[in-house]
Amino acid sequence: MRRKIIIISSLLLAITTSVAMAASYCAVFAWGKQCDYVDYKDCLRAAGAHGECIINEKEDEAASGTAPFCLVTPYSTKCIFDDAAACRRAASMENSALITTAVCAANPNH
Repeated sequence: MRRKIIIISSLLLAITTSVAMAASYCAVFAWGKQCDYVDYKDCLRAAGAHGECIINEKEDEAASGTAPFCLVTPYSTKCIFDDAAACRRAASMENSALITTAVCAANPNH
């Protein structure tokens, strides 16, 4: 029984780790980048004044669309917006008072 618990715990840890690797944003520093931010504001805080935040191109689910602007949420990246204003409106509609994880970003593949 104890062996089963250890195996199940190991599998859960592996699944959680793989999900963490699929975060939507990367904080970019002079020494490299760290791609474990689901929330854009958290990424900006981590990057600080000397870094920047970009869309994680290696996210598990590839970005859909080829337009210049992307709506990035914890569950998808949709590059379907031709202008930044429309993309920002979509992000604000996606966000609620408590959850503000959707953001508009430039398409890194455009």
